[in-house]
Amino acid sequence: MVKRAFIFPGQGFQIKESDIHYILNLSTARDIIRRGSNLVNLDIEGLLLRGVSPEDTEISQLVTYILSLSLFYTLEAKVITADFVAGHSLGEFSALTASGAIYFEDGLSIVKARGKIMADACREIRGGMVAVVGMDKDELMSILNDFTEVEAVNFNSPKQIVISGKEPALSIVENMLKEKGAKRVVRLNVAGPFHSSFLKDYSEKFYSEFIENLRISKPKIGFISSVNGKIIEDEKEIRDCLRIQMYSPVRWIDVVKTLEDIGDLDIVEIGASNVLTGLVKQCTSKLNILGNALDVLERNL
Repeated sequence: MVKRAFIFPGQGFQIKESDIHYILNLSTARDIIRRGSNLVNLDIEGLLLRGVSPEDTEISQLVTYILSLSLFYTLEAKVITADFVAGHSLGEFSALTASGAIYFEDGLSIVKARGKIMADACREIRGGMVAVVGMDKDELMSILNDFTEVEAVNFNSPKQIVISGKEPALSIVENMLKEKGAKRVVRLNVAGPFHSSFLKDYSEKFYSEFIENLRISKPKIGFISSVNGKIIEDEKEIRDCLRIQMYSPVRWIDVVKTLEDIGDLDIVEIGASNVLTGLVKQCTSKLNILGNALDVLERNL
């Protein structure tokens, strides 16, 4: 029997206005969005309609988390369920909530705190992230060896690696990669050097204040961490991953390999875009891509 995996995007995924109206017309999604709004004292519906810049780290993370869970619970209400979940960066918290490892209310609190701490880091560290497409990994890593303030942080697919770092070193590397023949070098619309070692102190603050005593249960749905690319069931191991998640690389290639090893799997991206499913396709042809949550809902309504 074919199983299903839900994959959750990170902060700032783009969404069309028509898709926002579609989501707000889904009763379960609307209820979750309003519930989230009340819990964090923010008009999430209004923010969705007006649009949130991915550079607004604190608000963007909250909006992404609430929107992702609104779609997850809508699919569940339609008896479209998952056997496995995984998330990219911030999406790891959405996946943990979907798995039953953490409560929605707790997830909101820690995502709000995570966004604020990372926003503080962005104000104190001038840096950013750059997606590098079409360059050999070994060649890229060789170039980075000469720079202490730029790191490879998101291993998204064999074709795409994201680097993160401080300015002005990041701009120097960015230009060098263009000269060295990378097919595309794209500055990401984020406010800081996420998933790099420069956020370690901020991550330790996040852990001690919000993760160390967080209620965590054994997942009811198979949870695959993007910190190590493995299925994790143990509460302590989940907590340990969350301790380092903010400054650790996203090992999306390893996540896809784990999904591939499970066997026959249908993949659904729990958002309104196809960014993650696109990365899955770059990694393997052995998984069946059903599309994003809106695609699946439209076929099943």
